[in-house]
Amino acid sequence: MQDVVTPNDLDRQYYNNVLSHTVLFTSDAALLTSEGTARMVVDNANIPGWWEDRFEKAMVKMAGIEVKTGDQGQIRKNCRAINYY
Repeated sequence: MQDVVTPNDLDRQYYNNVLSHTVLFTSDAALLTSEGTARMVVDNANIPGWWEDRFEKAMVKMAGIEVKTGDQGQIRKNCRAINYY
């Protein structure tokens, strides 16, 4: 849980938390250190429907990803490294 304000809701409160410096991780706070990511945080926090619309489109896009089978892919033992057999 990264949002203690609305922990049971999927909403844009996380971005308000970033702006108010009440986030849990250094990596969250770092979003404000770059002009590009800071603008995204501000837009996601302040433009009604902005985050929700983009999240919805990302979920639909991810739903279209086909499951890899056989030798098309692998279940990694370590997510950051390719399994070498």
